[in-house]
Amino acid sequence: MSDLFEVLEKRAEANARAEIAAYGREIPDYRREAADPRGHAAMLDYAIWFRRHTVEMTRDGRPLGEQALSFIGEIGRQRASNGFSTRAAESVLVLHANLMLHEIHDAAGDGEDLNALLRLTAWFGTQGLRGTAAYMRGYLDEQALRVKLAQRVSNFAESLLSDTATAGEIARSLGVQVHEEYVVVVLRCPATPETGEIVELAFKQHSVPLLWQAPDEVVALLPSGRDDPLTVVKALAELTGGPCAVGAATGRSGSLAEALAVAGRVARVAPRERIPQALYGIPDVFVELGVAKVPEVEEWLGDLVRCLANGPDLVATLDAYYRNDMNRLVTALALHIHPRTLDYRLGRVRELAGVDPGSVRGIRILSSAVARALREQG
Repeated sequence: MSDLFEVLEKRAEANARAEIAAYGREIPDYRREAADPRGHAAMLDYAIWFRRHTVEMTRDGRPLGEQALSFIGEIGRQRASNGFSTRAAESVLVLHANLMLHEIHDAAGDGEDLNALLRLTAWFGTQGLRGTAAYMRGYLDEQALRVKLAQRVSNFAESLLSDTATAGEIARSLGVQVHEEYVVVVLRCPATPETGEIVELAFKQHSVPLLWQAPDEVVALLPSGRDDPLTVVKALAELTGGPCAVGAATGRSGSLAEALAVAGRVARVAPRERIPQALYGIPDVFVELGVAKVPEVEEWLGDLVRCLANGPDLVATLDAYYRNDMNRLVTALALHIHPRTLDYRLGRVRELAGVDPGSVRGIRILSSAVARALREQG
């Protein structure tokens, strides 16, 4: 019976052809490349070489040498020069690893050659990381010559948010590092055509990667423990040129997708402010988050906001009143009005809304109405 190494060597070409077919099915950039006979042949040659080289190195107990790593890096450079996206480069590495491990276990059959199987999987685990780093280094070094900084920064942000293993290499190519923890901030702001300029400025001035998820929504990744997050967010809001709703959540590298989801939900109910006053999180808007899930309550609050519109700046007055812990003098000072004028406005709120803004019930109802009104402004 043939040993595991012999089986894999015999199957190298067939497995390589199956791999190229899988790339074409799942990754558009590879489908485009495979449509060209020369491109297909080059990809196939590399796939065959890698399998045979893996068998050779594992059988002899040797790691990938510098010449092999240089060759792998050259393949990465070729992919970048052919316009392959960063997402394609990341996806192919994951798919390649899964296919190779499947091939190894499939060739092992019932596990009669357990020692060889363990040697192969151990080699592929350690040397695969080195090969991945060489591939991404070659890809990113070439990409830096061809792609604008704004796009490369956005690729880095997307990689962090997708929790990919290649984020570290992308960070290296940009001259930064991956931090253990980030404050994920979602800013909902007026749509702007200057997205690339904003991404580049934010990175150059604050080393903060941005990713535009929609024309009116941008994600910022602020390293924890660095600059004051609110100061940076204020600067970002100024760059966008309009009032922003801000949502924030903290997460660790490798699991930022959950933090992004939380920050996005918060931003959808947070007030729009020209100068953000806080990094709003769940504790700040938990009432609004609950209300947003009940359309009937949303409609009722909308009616209440329309009632308040019949008075003199009542929404802004209530906002200042609650922000200043219902202190009359401080609130009046913030609004640049006389305390008696404030009393008059609060009285109008009682008349129009039918509830005392200083009562427990009034605070619960009117603070939610104010938050809804501010969210809709801008």
